[in-house]
Amino acid sequence: MILKASILFILPTLILINGQNVSNSLNEFSLNLLATTNSEAGDNLNIALSPFTIWTLLTIVSEGAQGNSLRQLVSVLKLNNNIKQVRSNYLAMHDSLLKEADGVHLDFSSAIFTNKKFNLRDSYQKNIKEFYKVNVIPTDFKNTKSAADDINNYISKNTNNRINSLVNDDDLRDAFIFLTSVLSFKGEWKSPFNRTATKPEAFYDEKGTKIGDVKMMYQNGYFPYTRVEAIRSYALELPYGSDGKMSMVVILPFKGTALANSLNLLSKFTFNKLLDYLEDAEEKFIDEEVQVYLPRFRVTSEFNMDRVLNKMGIKDIFNSQEADLLGILDQYLYISRVLQRADIEVDEEGTVAAAAAGASFAYKSPPPKFQANRPFMYFLVDKPTRSMVFAGKVSNPNSF
Repeated sequence: MILKASILFILPTLILINGQNVSNSLNEFSLNLLATTNSEAGDNLNIALSPFTIWTLLTIVSEGAQGNSLRQLVSVLKLNNNIKQVRSNYLAMHDSLLKEADGVHLDFSSAIFTNKKFNLRDSYQKNIKEFYKVNVIPTDFKNTKSAADDINNYISKNTNNRINSLVNDDDLRDAFIFLTSVLSFKGEWKSPFNRTATKPEAFYDEKGTKIGDVKMMYQNGYFPYTRVEAIRSYALELPYGSDGKMSMVVILPFKGTALANSLNLLSKFTFNKLLDYLEDAEEKFIDEEVQVYLPRFRVTSEFNMDRVLNKMGIKDIFNSQEADLLGILDQYLYISRVLQRADIEVDEEGTVAAAAAGASFAYKSPPPKFQANRPFMYFLVDKPTRSMVFAGKVSNPNSF
């Protein structure tokens, strides 16, 4: 008998212990996930993702995976083969995420809703509780409406009511396990935009054709900013809170460069190297102002991630005949779906979110202008651990 295991992901780091393995792994996976999702979604769809929470869910699954299922997860998630190191790094990351910071509010939790009739393997339950801080919640999946209400209430509570109704009865049909990883983030800009400076402006596609109008925010400020030839883009960092524990990194491809191309180049260049360049730029140009033009936007994305993850190389866990997850439960399980809904809102005060070859710095003639009036990428980053919490792109002003 084949039992389905439904996995839910909602809405996005890692403390560096014994090197940067875990941080690099997460960021590499995150860029690949955004690039693959962008390829599936197309140029005209805005995207909000939290790669971190998908990475977390699948890492928790990997604790109970065996054989080829485990090998695929380790490969795509870029996990270290040293499971003790992965666990200790994750635990340290969890603690770092939840540290309070002025102007930044972040809540993060993971839970497994389990069928009351079946118990998780003792060793699996012990490990996910101890190292991943997962809440194990027995649930009556026979009553799918009641189970959906329980899960939605948990999600709503842990996203400050920003996501209230993600799953329905059909999502839970035949489910024996339901995993959630929930993150809620609210950040206030260290240097807020002035609402009186926000004006309607044109937004263009990658070919330079006007496709709509946006409410363009504006300010002059001292922000890390650089031109990175290796990814054919400009990069800007906007910090949150008084201590800048978290920040938004905005990447604007050069005129005439497709966003997908810059994203693929960034995957090879690595996100950590981009952060190095921004830190270097901050030191070199600390006294130079930047003119920042950034649209006010809100993006909500809802995806079934199975196809994306399959294209990335995670295949067997979605196949009822091939999945090997016997380390989770003493039953034959496979993953029926990975659902994601993410929401991000950027305005003058801040952000509310419920995601190679050599490079050189260009001399910045004061004041340089960063004008995001064409498709761009954005990433929410935890600075102490240099890891992505959230990622996405804006390419269609008509679907804000």
